[in-house]
Amino acid sequence: MKPIRHPVLGLSPTKRGLVFAGSFVLSLVLWYALKTLDIPLQTPSARWGIVSLQFAHTVERSREIIDSWNLVARDNAQSGLLLDFIFPLCYSTALTIGCFWAASLFRERGFRKTGWAAFIIAWAQWPAAAFDYVENIALWIQVRGSIVDPWPEVAYVCASMKFLLSGLGVATLLGAVVIWALRRRARLAVPPV
Repeated sequence: MKPIRHPVLGLSPTKRGLVFAGSFVLSLVLWYALKTLDIPLQTPSARWGIVSLQFAHTVERSREIIDSWNLVARDNAQSGLLLDFIFPLCYSTALTIGCFWAASLFRERGFRKTGWAAFIIAWAQWPAAAFDYVENIALWIQVRGSIVDPWPEVAYVCASMKFLLSGLGVATLLGAVVIWALRRRARLAVPPV
């Protein structure tokens, strides 16, 4: 039986680097746009804007948050959710490629168990995006006026899973970057023989 191989590992290193750079830059641009759209959503009932709705958890809390938004905020919420259908594909692809790079870096440095964990976390990034898409659908239904069960609970569970998996991806990538930078600095500090 042939082992399952992640699609990004089928790309050449050059293509993988280009896909990483493109998805990373697009992720930053979309993140900035989403943060800008989120400003009117930040009210006393929704201190964290759309994130407050993601974690509302109950119909009553969701209704309180959405009722605190004026028409501009509701339009921004809908625009942000539409834009957020592109964002998960970008950030999850960047994190997937970054975590596979981290896994190989950890293994090269002798951190086999950490490399194995980074490999698993790399595989978890596209499922994180899938959770994000389901969460977006649940939020869209609520923002459009159907604030009923099970949508607040669905959004809560999916947001929790999304943040957990993507947070592990970010931590893995940052850890690898720190190790790479420290090793590079140590190599540059040693004078050539």
